[in-house]
Amino acid sequence: MKKKFIFKTVAVLCAAACVVSVTQVLRIRHEYKQGVEEYNHLADILVSPADTSIYVTKNAPAESETEQAPIDVNFELLREMNANAVGWLYCEGTLINYPVMQSSDNSYYLKHLYNDQTNSSGAIFMDAQNAPDMSNVNTIIYGHNMKNGTMFTSLMNYSQQWYYNQHPVLYYLTEEHDYRIDVFASYETSDGSEAFTVFFDSEPTYANFLQQRRDLSQISSSVPVSTEDNIVTLATCGYNFKNSRYVVQGKVTQLN
Repeated sequence: MKKKFIFKTVAVLCAAACVVSVTQVLRIRHEYKQGVEEYNHLADILVSPADTSIYVTKNAPAESETEQAPIDVNFELLREMNANAVGWLYCEGTLINYPVMQSSDNSYYLKHLYNDQTNSSGAIFMDAQNAPDMSNVNTIIYGHNMKNGTMFTSLMNYSQQWYYNQHPVLYYLTEEHDYRIDVFASYETSDGSEAFTVFFDSEPTYANFLQQRRDLSQISSSVPVSTEDNIVTLATCGYNFKNSRYVVQGKVTQLN
């Protein structure tokens, strides 16, 4: 009798666990689908191709006076939707085409969409320490590594030279200026590594930092980067060890 009771209890607990597990999976799938739809809709209404009559291709020198980002963004409407939107990040030929958010901490947009709706897809967001105008030496932008390939999942592809060769440039747009990001390094690191240093105490310290990035990089890049340049660090979760982060770093050039 006692054994039968134990068996029934275990069976009930197992069934309950299965129900909870299935519910969790369905919830996550729903959130993923909802996140994709929300961001696709946002891009549809806010993003348009730039005037191609003055657009210079991504292989043009960054110093070109006529170069501009290949897209235009309706920032007036974006800011009406959410004042926490500080910019837009775009990489041609990839899924990276997202608003960049910023809050007073680095946790809020891990679980909220650009419209502040709770969702595990989160948002692409800038470190709370950074100035939105790329004026800091190292601007850090985070995004989830999603199983459906969205958000910052494609950053992992920068571990391969062929992918870097096809996508050497990203663009960061704001209401005031457009910026070109020339990728020069990509590698896996820990969440507390020097890669996430925003401020440097001296020029030699920064020079050493830049050289270390080159040494760690899984790709070979000829992009010149000096202590006179500001950089961007794009970061997402890695999976090769605990608290791993995959980062892609690029030199910032203001275009207009």
